[in-house]
Amino acid sequence: MYIIQNAIKNIIRNKGRNIMIAVIIFAIILTTVVALIINNTSDAVIENYREKFSSEVSIQPDMQKVMEEAQRNSTDGRIRIQQPQISTELQVQFADSEYLKETSAIGQITANSDDIRAIDQSDQDDSLPSTGGMVNPSGGSSMAVSLGSFGNYRIYGDYWTDFEEGNRSLVDDGKSVFPQNDNECIISDDLAVENGVNVGDKLTFSVSMSIDFDNTLDAYADLAEGDTITINGIEYTVSSSFMSGRGTREVLMNMTVVGIYNDLTDEYPMENMSKMAAMNKRNEILTTLDTLLSYKNKDEAGITMNVKYYLKNPDLLDDFEKEVRAKGLSELFTVSTDINSYDSIVKPVVGLKSISITFMIVVIVLGAVILLLLCSIAIRERKYEIGVLRAMGMKKIIVAFGLWFEIFAITCMCLAIGLGIGYAVTQPVSDVLLNMQAENQASDSVGNNMMGIPNMQTGNRMMGVQSITSSRFMNGSATIAQPLTEMKISLDLITILEIIMIAILLSSFAGIVSISKITKYEPIKILMERN
Repeated sequence: MYIIQNAIKNIIRNKGRNIMIAVIIFAIILTTVVALIINNTSDAVIENYREKFSSEVSIQPDMQKVMEEAQRNSTDGRIRIQQPQISTELQVQFADSEYLKETSAIGQITANSDDIRAIDQSDQDDSLPSTGGMVNPSGGSSMAVSLGSFGNYRIYGDYWTDFEEGNRSLVDDGKSVFPQNDNECIISDDLAVENGVNVGDKLTFSVSMSIDFDNTLDAYADLAEGDTITINGIEYTVSSSFMSGRGTREVLMNMTVVGIYNDLTDEYPMENMSKMAAMNKRNEILTTLDTLLSYKNKDEAGITMNVKYYLKNPDLLDDFEKEVRAKGLSELFTVSTDINSYDSIVKPVVGLKSISITFMIVVIVLGAVILLLLCSIAIRERKYEIGVLRAMGMKKIIVAFGLWFEIFAITCMCLAIGLGIGYAVTQPVSDVLLNMQAENQASDSVGNNMMGIPNMQTGNRMMGVQSITSSRFMNGSATIAQPLTEMKISLDLITILEIIMIAILLSSFAGIVSISKITKYEPIKILMERN
């Protein structure tokens, strides 16, 4: 107890010297706090995005192979490029894989109805056909909407994202429930009020299903638009198609309203967008995916599917690809994870992590050297005190502990202050450094594009190629992955323990190394040198 009391008194007695030591220790701890918080948060962010982008499988057309295929099939010297499609049946089969931990699927089709009138429906809309178009469930539209999707309603199967995010909710009427069985649906409160629809009412929607056939075959050569054709025992009406013949048939979907939902989302994805029933989110009819698929026959098109496959482990990608190839996936498609988007997003974070760790190591090394010198000088000045304590019979280890405790006590005070201040300044420091890294990456990207180097992060998406499973590219609407410019800083228990461990090691190193030089001498020799 005496040695600890004496150590505390010595801290107070030698204020000037100990303040210098405290400043060095505080600087090291502050830098360590900032660097470790940034480093550990960066690790969590990097791992999260790595898991996200490395596990989500993207199945996209390989444009080079598509063009080569078109050239081989050219008979009159004209190259006709047609985007390959994956049938709904195949997409569902792909989901049945031992390599997947999770699969999510959303189906969508446009429709019309004579039973109710859509919000913002014009008289012209009544005469337009309901064709299977491409519309982003999140509200963003694709070019395909203006070209062919004229139905007043969008019927979605298993699209509950807005409910999960809190932007939609069932009305509290004691009757509304989510669809559980086939041919059940829920509609928006606005649409229900507009048409006087209540829970339990039945609605009929008309949709179009289509099937393509080779119009170069003799059996189909004389067919004209408007003629009827029977395929797989089903009668279709012939319509025009760019590459082949196409038959369409109208299907009536009879559904029971089992719920009404409130909608907090914007009616239109863009503020100044022209009012159009097909684009108004209040006209979205929500049902189960099984309901949609039950109206579709084999080989028919009309339902737009967005399926996401998530691997149990990113290393299983090759095995999953072999499996889907065996199930019928064409060689015209590539199976990959979105590594380019991952690199694009986390590259600034990786740079930030590298800067913080490098700076921390430099500060710790330089600070430790300076601290070691200060402690050595201070202890040499206290030779006489050490000699007296040793002459009184105090053991070397006890004397050494007292001297170490002084540095340790100073370190603990600096640690308490450094943790608070370090956590407070880490967020702004991180934001500044992260933005610098993002700006540097943007400059590099611009420089590469000016030199004619293709931007690999956009890949085929810049060419309008539809991604079957990418969450960032749905139904032909492409968005480029942007680098992170903000990272929410957090201080967890592991980081605190790491900081405490570094502080203890630092104080122990400075104290023990310095003390070892003094305890080599015997008490009499120290006192004789003093005389």
